[in-house]
Amino acid sequence: MQYKFTVLDLGDDIDIKRLMREKSSHIEYIRWEEPFKFRYSEGMVYVYSFGAVVGINIPSKQFNSLLSELDEYVIGDVKHTSIETLEIFQGKDKDIEIHEDKIYLPKIDDGIIYITSFVLAQSVSLNRIEQKTNILIDEIEKFLSTKGKIAKGRKSLSLAMKILKTRHEILSDIMILDKPDLAWENELYDQLYQKLSRYYELSRRYKNVTTKLDHAFEVASVLLEIHSESKANFLEWMIILLFVVEIAMTLIEKIF
Repeated sequence: MQYKFTVLDLGDDIDIKRLMREKSSHIEYIRWEEPFKFRYSEGMVYVYSFGAVVGINIPSKQFNSLLSELDEYVIGDVKHTSIETLEIFQGKDKDIEIHEDKIYLPKIDDGIIYITSFVLAQSVSLNRIEQKTNILIDEIEKFLSTKGKIAKGRKSLSLAMKILKTRHEILSDIMILDKPDLAWENELYDQLYQKLSRYYELSRRYKNVTTKLDHAFEVASVLLEIHSESKANFLEWMIILLFVVEIAMTLIEKIF
């Protein structure tokens, strides 16, 4: 028994409800970490609301056609990541083995397919988050290296707000790193999840992203403080100027 998984991240979010209305005769409630599943070509498709699409036993050409169809359900910008693949095989050993994007398992069932799909979806979505974070850090460094513009209120506030907004979006998406409920209920599923998580280095990549986000947040806080101080100084000078104008007008009235 053999299954080939092909996975890609389409963008920040996918409109699952709309997709279900147009791809299924009935709409069922699914939790956010659960995929919407439907048959396509020769295999199955798992679509996750956080942006990932997993094709199971779907040929490359058909998978590309599928992606074109799903692009219209993306909320926000469509940003295809590179396609990743993984194959699972049913072996004779009781242990789980992973070698060069191939997994050998003592058995393959719906739970195995679910866990494998979920980890792959986590990995490609984390890849998108990594790219987004790197772009944000580059923008911060470019702004900080611009001489004479750090204390300019509007630009610093605009960048600070962008940092905070992006941090919020990324932290929301990072919740995809939660362990699926199914892994808590079955020892084999839990072992598979742990091994795949280590294979795709989810924990290390997560820590790397959060470190960069913490740095971005610190910079955002400093920029907001600079803007606040600049605004306060401006108001103080405006008050002083008003006092000076008032005194000058009083003197003019008394003289003339």
